[in-house]
Amino acid sequence: MSSPYIYIIVPVFNRKAIIECFLICLGKQTFRDFTVIVVDDGSTDGTPALIAEKFPDVHLLHGDGNLWWTGATNFGIRHALTLAAADDAILVINDDIEIGPDYLASLYRVWQATPRALIGSVVVDINDPERIIDGGRLVNWWTAKTRVLHQGRRLSEFDENHVVHVSLLTGWGTLLPVQVFSEVGLYDAAHFQQCGDTELTVRAKNRGYNLIVSFAPVVECHLDLTAGINMSPQYTIRDLRTFFFNVKSNYRLKYRFFFAYNTATNPLAFVSFLACDMIRISVHFFSRLRFTQAHGL
Repeated sequence: MSSPYIYIIVPVFNRKAIIECFLICLGKQTFRDFTVIVVDDGSTDGTPALIAEKFPDVHLLHGDGNLWWTGATNFGIRHALTLAAADDAILVINDDIEIGPDYLASLYRVWQATPRALIGSVVVDINDPERIIDGGRLVNWWTAKTRVLHQGRRLSEFDENHVVHVSLLTGWGTLLPVQVFSEVGLYDAAHFQQCGDTELTVRAKNRGYNLIVSFAPVVECHLDLTAGINMSPQYTIRDLRTFFFNVKSNYRLKYRFFFAYNTATNPLAFVSFLACDMIRISVHFFSRLRFTQAHGL
């Protein structure tokens, strides 16, 4: 094992075909100094058996079904930290994407050229790999307004050396130097069962780390596997509980409160961000609310 080294953390639950495809992508990487750590949180579809049989080099950890994304990711990170050296890095990545053979090599080059930085990947649509889904996000920490950069533009418009400084990073391929976890801590599993990928990166930014998205490492996303309960063009009154309180909802009120609390740099910014964020998500829901007529009327 040489250093610097990358430990790849992949949480999974009941997506046997998806994780198999992703692990095949990792097996084709030109950069080889990495270890894959898959955290299976109680899958019942044969995922653990598949990984053990077809990918024996993967470190397979087993959850009890109650870890969710954040707990599973932390489980994998703790395992990686028992193996990692001080100058290694941890790649947090979801399984609903595919990557080309040079993905890790590109990510490694950017990492070595960018000290004290967390590095995100540009995200494209797997069905249209030229179309950018997420080229990085900028957040106004007073008004809670978020802007997704270069969304809908063609990847070929940008040089692979294109880098943007952003406000936060997601679980779609983020490389974190090992020292981040000793300085900032792990993901906040106490308050974010799901949707806990972005707030740690903001805490790191507040501690002096740079957050960048590089257009060299590209991830191709299966949008049909990621579109969730916050992406509907319209809602009914029955969706209200799910939208504001479900564990899988990005707009769960508990998540929004603790995202504002964990990332605010002062009390006034916390109050302003939270108030604006509550207005924002409420407008998103109620502007799409449709009342269906009773049958026969």
